[in-house]
Amino acid sequence: MTTTRVQLKNVHKRYGDNEVIKGVDLTVKDNEVVVMIGPSGAGKSTVLRMINGLETTTSGDVIVDGENIAHSGVDMNKVRQNIGMVFQHFNLFPNMSVLQNITLAPIELGLKTKAQAEKEAKDMLEIVA
Repeated sequence: MTTTRVQLKNVHKRYGDNEVIKGVDLTVKDNEVVVMIGPSGAGKSTVLRMINGLETTTSGDVIVDGENIAHSGVDMNKVRQNIGMVFQHFNLFPNMSVLQNITLAPIELGLKTKAQAEKEAKDMLEIVA
């Protein structure tokens, strides 16, 4: 049985009189890979930012792991513990090592001890080295 992880229902986004997202519906199930393609300015990044709660909707529902994040009062820090997003122009913190950049979030969120985070990060770096 597959679980729905992300669902958008009739999502709209306006900036003043300019409607940039017009009734988007999307369902992403557990372990499913979904790709959004389109020209620059089509709204791909805006949709992704709404899924991550970095952008609000004008109307519609954005449901992540069963929680409608389009409604106020949602603990986005808790929701974001299960959301990963790589920005188009991502940057590492230049004052930190790669290891420190990788371990920052799990340590700061209290998900892992420093030792646990470093061991896992080193294991991951070994795979890509």
